[in-house]
Amino acid sequence: MSFIMKKKKYKFKVDLILQELTAVSFVNGILFAKIRLVDGGTFTESSQRQEVKNNCVKWDRKFQFGCKMTANASTGVLEPCMCRISVRKEVRGGRSFEKLGFANVNLAEFAGAGLTPRRYLLEGYDSKHRQDNSMLQITIEMPAIRSLAGLGEKPDNQLPADKKGEDYSGDSLASGSSGFGSLPRKQRPNLLCSGLLFPMQINVHIFLVVVAAAAAFTAAIPSIQYILY
Repeated sequence: MSFIMKKKKYKFKVDLILQELTAVSFVNGILFAKIRLVDGGTFTESSQRQEVKNNCVKWDRKFQFGCKMTANASTGVLEPCMCRISVRKEVRGGRSFEKLGFANVNLAEFAGAGLTPRRYLLEGYDSKHRQDNSMLQITIEMPAIRSLAGLGEKPDNQLPADKKGEDYSGDSLASGSSGFGSLPRKQRPNLLCSGLLFPMQINVHIFLVVVAAAAAFTAAIPSIQYILY
C-alpha cells in the first residue's frame, strides 16, 4: 500500500511592484512586461508601454492577485510557486512584439517576509544568442489571507466556537502522549482565601490543649510518687 504525504494549503495576497529595467542594450524603443502566474492561479496581466530613456525603462506599476500554495505537512516548508515576468519590445508600430527575456520569481521565498525588493538578471528565450546584462527590479509583499497553521502562527479558529476566550493555561490531567492532553485540570481551591481553613484551626487548638494537659500531668508525677511513699 503506497503512502501518500498530505499537504497543507495556504492562500496569499501578492502585491508585486514592477519598478524598472536597467542596462538595456539599445537606446530607443518601447517596452512592456507581462506578468503570468505559472503555479497557484491563473493571473495574467501586462504593464503599460514605456519608452527607453538613458538605457532604462521605468514602469512603477503595482499588480495585485491571489496565490495558492502548498506546504509539507511535517516540515511546513512551502513548495516553489513560480511567477514569470516577460519583457517585450513593440515592433511594427505596436501591431506585434518581440520577446527580449524573462525572469522567474519564486513567490514562496517572499511569503510572510514583508516588503522585499529583489533584482533579477533577464534570461533569454533563445539560448543560441548571448544575452545582455539587463536587470529587472521588483518589490513584493505577500501577506497571508488564510491562517498560517504550521508556519509559526497559531490561528484562533482552531478552537471550538464555544471555547474561544477560555484560558486553559496548558494544564491537563495527563501528558500529551496519554491521549488526555485536551482535558482541562480542575482548579484546586485556595485554602488561604476560603473558609476551609476554619476546621484546621480547630484541630490545631485541640492539639495544643492535649499537649498542655500532657505537660501538666508530667509535672504532677513527682508529687504523686511522694504521696504514695
